[in-house]
Amino acid sequence: TSYKWNIPIQSARQPGSVFKPFVYTAAIDNGYPVTHQLLNQDVVIRQPDGTRWAPDNYDKSRGGWTTLREGFQRSLNLISVRLVQEIVPPTEVVKIARKMGITTHIDAVDAIALGSSGVKLLEVVSAYSAFPNNGIKVDPVFITRIEDKYGNIIYEHPQTIRHEVLSAETAHIMTTMMQSVVKYGTGKGSHLYYGFRRPAGGKTGTTNEHTDAWFVGYTPQIVTGVWFGMDNPAVPLGPRQSGAVAALPAWSKYMKAVHDSLAFPVQDFTRPNGVVELKICNETKMLAGKYCPDVVMEIFNEKYQPTKSCDKHKLPSDRYRRKRER
Repeated sequence: TSYKWNIPIQSARQPGSVFKPFVYTAAIDNGYPVTHQLLNQDVVIRQPDGTRWAPDNYDKSRGGWTTLREGFQRSLNLISVRLVQEIVPPTEVVKIARKMGITTHIDAVDAIALGSSGVKLLEVVSAYSAFPNNGIKVDPVFITRIEDKYGNIIYEHPQTIRHEVLSAETAHIMTTMMQSVVKYGTGKGSHLYYGFRRPAGGKTGTTNEHTDAWFVGYTPQIVTGVWFGMDNPAVPLGPRQSGAVAALPAWSKYMKAVHDSLAFPVQDFTRPNGVVELKICNETKMLAGKYCPDVVMEIFNEKYQPTKSCDKHKLPSDRYRRKRER
């Protein structure tokens, strides 16, 4: 007998960090900028049953004040957990996930920050379509048209169903954060090792004991999700089989092949009018002043852009003065 269980469509598996975009989307949508900082230090949570939960970063690292962009780029679990403790409660994250098309049961607990509840791959891919599409989610369609051997159309799917689930500003800011993952973070292997160098955004996901490995990502033209795991979730993939190791290579090779074979032009994501790019002091995260020694460009929702200039670097640094004296 043929195997009738279709895991991407029917099975709810733990997503791990693939769920983090819903957490960060809730924060960005509530007006928090990507420069907002949280402490990358231990968190201890008392569970309803009285047990203590002390999550770790995947690499066991600790640190100081960390921006939302860096926390997302490095997939820092401690930053994600602090997000739901200090900024967006689990109920808000559930609302965002539901709005973006996730239908499976999601527990509104702190562990939502690490993707503790099962989701379906197809729904996650559909939800991610809102990020490169200015907040418009596209419902997946399996069959667009059926023709007979004479070219007569037997069936044609009606117009694609679209839903506005995010503001264009929130969607684009999240896309830039997922671009950071692909350029510099856990997804950088796509261009370093597998030759996929187009503008893209995405997120890795790894579950406890390496039972599930994910990578879901997109370009302006295509959204693709890859999941690796066993039918029995109690059976692990093996040591160190993270999303970056197991799923990212397949995603990268497929995306390169499909873009090349369909001759899609190299295209970047379009910034909506409500998003602005500003010079920021990399130390204070305020608007850069004349004497700030380390200035970076960052993007903001125009409604929530910073208005205060750096109040620390009011005089030229010694390095700047020496340069002028020469």
